Amino acid sequence: MIPYPTDHDDPGAATAPGRARAAVDPVLRACLHTLPDAVRVVCAYQLGWGDRTGAPTGRGTGAGRAIGPALVLAAVRAVGGREEAALPAAAAVELVHQSTLLHAGVTGRAPGARRRPPTRAVFGTTGAGAAGDAMAALAVRLVAGRPGAVTLLCDRLIELCGARAARHAAGPAAALPGPGALFGLACALGGIHAGAPPRVTAALDTFGRAMGTATAPTPTPRPTPLTRLTPTAPPTPATRLTPVAPSAPSTPSTPPAPPAPPAPSAPAAGTRPPARARHTATAGPGSPLEQLVRVLTGPGEVAELAALYRLITRTEP
Repeated sequence: MIPYPTDHDDPGAATAPGRARAAVDPVLRACLHTLPDAVRVVCAYQLGWGDRTGAPTGRGTGAGRAIGPALVLAAVRAVGGREEAALPAAAAVELVHQSTLLHAGVTGRAPGARRRPPTRAVFGTTGAGAAGDAMAALAVRLVAGRPGAVTLLCDRLIELCGARAARHAAGPAAALPGPGALFGLACALGGIHAGAPPRVTAALDTFGRAMGTATAPTPTPRPTPLTRLTPTAPPTPATRLTPVAPSAPSTPSTPPAPPAPPAPSAPAAGTRPPARARHTATAGPGSPLEQLVRVLTGPGEVAELAALYRLITRTEP
């Protein structure tokens, strides 16, 4: 799973993850207290709450910006539900995210997101894997009161396991998948906990997946050693020293028309687009956001969901 975006280019979206973090942290801490001591120490380290001995660090969560919980709560408000009813679901999404990071670290594929040793380096692959399994189990427990949420969460966990197994089978050159599965889970759980009908929940899932697909990086193939070391033949001396015969003077004539400016062409594959064209999705007609608004009915407020959409997909307003 790739890291959550860290852009702060939208004021509404920049404050939403912080508010979501403050809302779900008490739920996460209560969950960790139900774990055996050996597993709780690893989970607290992963979340940035404790050091390798379990002593409190005095810091908040240090692994991620709570984009997933923010999407859950924004989806609840977009459908017109109560935020308090969805706090367990928001905490469950964060636990799934952390579980995915821990298992990705076990296979050596999680990017280092902190200025301290990763969990696997401190507790070993067994300790990190056990903590990842415990976090996934806690996530299922948090949504146990809603059968539809349990089914969706388990299906998404299986999907993430399948993606991880496929990456492992493909070898070290395989690209990390985007966060579409997790973002879709977050939005759909928000709809379920707000009492939205299945059609709206499915639209929220599709909307979240579209955001995650827009943020997935396209791997650039690296040149092989043979390509890098192949020498280029220099021009021959005869080619460089061949004189150019002077042309005969021509009679004055009508000056030719200036050449037309070249038409803009699409950038070549593998090239980086200019800074002002880095946005990967649009918020206009036909966008996932516009399609979602079509199926929403009632007094819901979509402003925060739209702000998160612009942040995650890096779109112009």
